[in-house]
Amino acid sequence: MTHLETSAEAGIHQFTVSAILFDLDGTLIDSTPATERAWHTWGELMGLADFRYGTHGVPAQALVEQTIEPARQAEAFELIKALETGDTEGVVAKDGAAELLGSLPDGSWTIVTSCTRGLAEARMAAAGISGPHHMVTADQVNLGKPHPEPFLLGADRVNADIRSCLVVEDAPAGLTSGRAAGAVTLAVAGTTAAAELDADYIVSSLDDVRAEVFPDGRIRVTVRTA
Repeated sequence: MTHLETSAEAGIHQFTVSAILFDLDGTLIDSTPATERAWHTWGELMGLADFRYGTHGVPAQALVEQTIEPARQAEAFELIKALETGDTEGVVAKDGAAELLGSLPDGSWTIVTSCTRGLAEARMAAAGISGPHHMVTADQVNLGKPHPEPFLLGADRVNADIRSCLVVEDAPAGLTSGRAAGAVTLAVAGTTAAAELDADYIVSSLDDVRAEVFPDGRIRVTVRTA
Protein backbone atom coordinates (compact mmCIF):
# COMPACT_ATOMS: atom_id res chain seq x y z
CA MET A 1 0.00 0.00 0.00
CA THR A 2 1.01 3.64 -0.26
CA HIS A 3 3.28 4.81 2.56
CA LEU A 4 2.73 8.41 3.65
CA GLU A 5 5.35 10.57 5.32
CA THR A 6 5.13 13.93 7.02
CA SER A 7 7.26 16.98 6.39
CA ALA A 8 8.21 19.87 8.64
CA GLU A 9 7.90 22.34 5.76
CA ALA A 10 4.41 23.61 5.03
CA GLY A 11 3.09 22.51 1.65
CA ILE A 12 5.60 19.66 1.22
CA HIS A 13 4.23 16.13 1.14
CA GLN A 14 6.10 12.86 0.68
CA PHE A 15 4.74 9.39 0.05
CA THR A 16 5.99 6.14 -1.39
CA VAL A 17 4.34 4.28 -4.27
CA SER A 18 5.11 1.29 -6.49
CA ALA A 19 4.33 2.95 -9.83
CA ILE A 20 3.02 6.16 -11.41
CA LEU A 21 0.22 6.25 -13.97
CA PHE A 22 0.13 9.46 -16.01
CA ASP A 23 -2.62 10.94 -18.10
CA LEU A 24 -1.31 12.47 -21.34
CA ASP A 25 -3.20 15.53 -22.60
CA GLY A 26 -3.13 18.40 -20.14
CA THR A 27 -0.84 16.45 -17.81
CA LEU A 28 2.34 15.56 -19.70
CA ILE A 29 1.61 17.59 -22.83
CA ASP A 30 -0.36 20.69 -23.74
CA SER A 31 -2.55 19.87 -26.72
CA THR A 32 -5.51 22.09 -25.86
CA PRO A 33 -5.30 24.47 -28.86
CA ALA A 34 -4.96 21.58 -31.33
CA THR A 35 -7.77 19.65 -29.65
CA GLU A 36 -10.13 22.61 -29.70
CA ARG A 37 -9.32 23.39 -33.36
CA ALA A 38 -10.05 19.80 -34.36
CA TRP A 39 -13.36 19.62 -32.51
CA HIS A 40 -14.44 23.03 -33.83
CA THR A 41 -13.83 21.84 -37.40
CA TRP A 42 -15.54 18.54 -36.60
CA GLY A 43 -18.65 20.33 -35.36
CA GLU A 44 -18.82 22.41 -38.54
CA LEU A 45 -18.33 19.41 -40.85
CA MET A 46 -20.94 17.39 -38.94
CA GLY A 47 -23.42 20.25 -39.29
CA LEU A 48 -23.64 21.01 -35.57
CA ALA A 49 -24.20 24.76 -35.52
CA ASP A 50 -24.26 25.05 -31.72
CA PHE A 51 -21.50 22.54 -30.87
CA ARG A 52 -18.94 23.74 -28.32
CA TYR A 53 -16.10 21.47 -27.16
CA GLY A 54 -15.46 21.52 -23.43
CA THR A 55 -15.27 17.92 -22.28
CA HIS A 56 -11.61 17.38 -21.44
CA GLY A 57 -10.52 13.93 -20.32
CA VAL A 58 -13.42 11.99 -21.86
CA PRO A 59 -12.72 9.63 -24.80
CA ALA A 60 -13.69 10.96 -28.22
CA GLN A 61 -15.88 7.92 -28.85
CA ALA A 62 -17.97 8.74 -25.78
CA LEU A 63 -18.38 12.37 -26.83
CA VAL A 64 -19.38 11.32 -30.33
CA GLU A 65 -21.99 8.94 -28.89
CA GLN A 66 -23.37 11.72 -26.68
CA THR A 67 -23.65 14.14 -29.60
CA ILE A 68 -24.39 12.24 -32.82
CA GLU A 69 -27.30 9.99 -33.76
CA PRO A 70 -26.37 6.27 -34.02
CA ALA A 71 -26.51 6.10 -37.81
CA ARG A 72 -23.72 8.70 -38.16
CA GLN A 73 -21.52 7.78 -35.18
CA ALA A 74 -19.01 5.63 -37.08
CA GLU A 75 -18.51 8.39 -39.67
CA ALA A 76 -18.22 11.02 -36.93
CA PHE A 77 -15.64 9.04 -34.94
CA GLU A 78 -13.45 8.43 -37.98
CA LEU A 79 -13.63 12.13 -38.83
CA ILE A 80 -12.51 13.36 -35.40
CA LYS A 81 -9.70 10.78 -35.32
CA ALA A 82 -8.41 12.07 -38.67
CA LEU A 83 -8.73 15.73 -37.68
CA GLU A 84 -6.96 15.31 -34.33
CA THR A 85 -4.16 13.10 -35.65
CA GLY A 86 -3.55 15.46 -38.54
CA ASP A 87 -3.20 18.59 -36.40
CA THR A 88 -0.35 18.61 -33.87
CA GLU A 89 0.68 22.23 -34.37
CA GLY A 90 1.56 23.81 -31.04
CA VAL A 91 1.56 20.54 -29.08
CA VAL A 92 4.33 20.82 -26.48
CA ALA A 93 5.50 19.10 -23.30
CA LYS A 94 4.18 20.58 -20.07
CA ASP A 95 6.61 22.21 -17.66
CA GLY A 96 8.46 19.62 -15.61
CA ALA A 97 7.18 16.63 -17.60
CA ALA A 98 10.44 15.63 -19.29
CA GLU A 99 12.42 16.00 -16.08
CA LEU A 100 9.97 13.92 -14.04
CA LEU A 101 9.76 11.14 -16.63
CA GLY A 102 13.54 11.15 -16.98
CA SER A 103 13.89 10.41 -13.26
CA LEU A 104 11.78 7.25 -13.53
CA PRO A 105 13.12 3.90 -14.77
CA ASP A 106 11.34 1.85 -17.42
CA GLY A 107 8.60 -0.28 -15.94
CA SER A 108 7.88 2.07 -13.04
CA TRP A 109 5.41 4.23 -14.95
CA THR A 110 3.06 4.26 -17.88
CA ILE A 111 0.58 6.49 -19.68
CA VAL A 112 -3.19 6.00 -19.42
CA THR A 113 -4.89 8.23 -21.96
CA SER A 114 -8.30 8.82 -23.49
CA CYS A 115 -6.58 9.21 -26.89
CA THR A 116 -6.49 6.40 -29.41
CA ARG A 117 -3.01 4.93 -29.83
CA GLY A 118 -2.39 6.68 -33.16
CA LEU A 119 -3.34 10.07 -31.74
CA ALA A 120 -1.29 9.56 -28.57
CA GLU A 121 1.80 8.62 -30.60
CA ALA A 122 1.37 11.63 -32.93
CA ARG A 123 1.05 14.06 -30.03
CA MET A 124 3.94 12.57 -28.05
CA ALA A 125 6.16 12.80 -31.11
CA ALA A 126 5.21 16.46 -31.57
CA ALA A 127 5.96 17.18 -27.89
CA GLY A 128 9.24 15.23 -27.87
CA ILE A 129 8.08 12.67 -25.31
CA SER A 130 8.88 8.98 -25.65
CA GLY A 131 6.02 6.86 -24.36
CA PRO A 132 6.25 3.36 -22.90
CA HIS A 133 5.28 0.48 -25.16
CA HIS A 134 2.69 -0.71 -22.62
CA MET A 135 0.68 2.52 -22.38
CA VAL A 136 -3.11 2.25 -22.16
CA THR A 137 -5.15 4.01 -24.87
CA ALA A 138 -8.86 4.46 -25.45
CA ASP A 139 -9.00 1.74 -28.08
CA GLN A 140 -7.72 -0.84 -25.57
CA VAL A 141 -10.51 -0.58 -23.00
CA ASN A 142 -14.22 -1.32 -23.01
CA LEU A 143 -15.11 1.52 -20.66
CA GLY A 144 -13.14 4.78 -20.69
CA LYS A 145 -12.67 7.44 -18.02
CA PRO A 146 -14.40 8.19 -15.64
CA HIS A 147 -14.78 4.40 -15.30
CA PRO A 148 -11.87 2.83 -13.33
CA GLU A 149 -11.02 0.29 -16.06
CA PRO A 150 -8.25 2.35 -17.77
CA PHE A 151 -6.20 2.81 -14.60
CA LEU A 152 -6.78 -0.75 -13.42
CA LEU A 153 -5.34 -1.90 -16.75
CA GLY A 154 -2.47 0.57 -16.39
CA ALA A 155 -1.54 -0.87 -12.99
CA ASP A 156 -1.66 -4.36 -14.45
CA ARG A 157 0.65 -3.30 -17.29
CA VAL A 158 3.34 -2.25 -14.78
CA ASN A 159 2.67 -5.24 -12.48
CA ALA A 160 1.58 -3.08 -9.56
CA ASP A 161 -1.29 -3.11 -7.09
CA ILE A 162 -3.46 -0.12 -8.03
CA ARG A 163 -3.69 0.76 -4.32
CA SER A 164 0.05 1.44 -4.34
CA CYS A 165 -0.04 3.52 -7.53
CA LEU A 166 -0.14 7.28 -8.03
CA VAL A 167 -2.49 8.58 -10.73
CA VAL A 168 -1.46 11.97 -12.18
CA GLU A 169 -4.31 13.75 -13.98
CA ASP A 170 -5.57 17.17 -15.01
CA ALA A 171 -9.27 16.48 -15.63
CA PRO A 172 -12.17 15.65 -13.31
CA ALA A 173 -13.11 12.56 -15.35
CA GLY A 174 -9.59 11.15 -15.03
CA LEU A 175 -9.41 11.85 -11.32
CA THR A 176 -12.76 10.12 -10.83
CA SER A 177 -11.38 7.13 -12.74
CA GLY A 178 -8.21 6.96 -10.66
CA ARG A 179 -10.04 7.40 -7.37
CA ALA A 180 -12.61 4.73 -8.28
CA ALA A 181 -9.77 2.35 -9.16
CA GLY A 182 -8.27 2.84 -5.69
CA ALA A 183 -5.15 4.87 -6.48
CA VAL A 184 -3.66 7.92 -4.78
CA THR A 185 -4.49 10.92 -6.97
CA LEU A 186 -2.43 13.96 -7.92
CA ALA A 187 -4.07 16.75 -9.93
CA VAL A 188 -2.22 19.19 -12.15
CA ALA A 189 -4.21 22.43 -12.36
CA GLY A 190 -4.39 24.33 -15.62
CA THR A 191 -6.89 22.70 -17.93
CA THR A 192 -9.28 22.85 -14.99
CA ALA A 193 -9.06 25.32 -12.11
CA ALA A 194 -7.62 23.91 -8.89
CA ALA A 195 -10.85 24.67 -7.03
CA GLU A 196 -12.71 22.30 -9.35
CA LEU A 197 -10.32 19.36 -8.92
CA ASP A 198 -10.92 16.63 -6.34
CA ALA A 199 -7.61 14.90 -5.60
CA ASP A 200 -5.38 13.87 -2.70
CA TYR A 201 -2.81 16.44 -3.84
CA ILE A 202 -3.04 19.39 -6.24
CA VAL A 203 -0.09 21.15 -7.90
CA SER A 204 0.13 23.97 -10.40
CA SER A 205 2.86 22.26 -12.44
CA LEU A 206 4.88 19.06 -12.65
CA ASP A 207 7.82 21.26 -11.68
CA ASP A 208 6.36 20.84 -8.18
CA VAL A 209 6.78 17.05 -8.26
CA ARG A 210 9.97 15.06 -7.67
CA ALA A 211 10.55 11.30 -7.70
CA GLU A 212 13.35 9.31 -6.06
CA VAL A 213 13.61 5.61 -6.88
CA PHE A 214 14.87 3.26 -4.16
CA PRO A 215 16.97 0.16 -4.94
CA ASP A 216 13.93 -2.07 -4.37
CA GLY A 217 11.97 -0.16 -7.05
CA ARG A 218 9.70 1.83 -4.75
CA ILE A 219 9.29 5.49 -5.63
CA ARG A 220 9.33 8.27 -3.07
CA VAL A 221 7.30 11.16 -4.44
CA THR A 222 7.76 14.68 -3.09
CA VAL A 223 4.99 17.14 -3.86
CA ARG A 224 4.90 20.87 -3.24
CA THR A 225 1.28 21.95 -3.08
CA ALA A 226 -0.04 25.48 -3.28
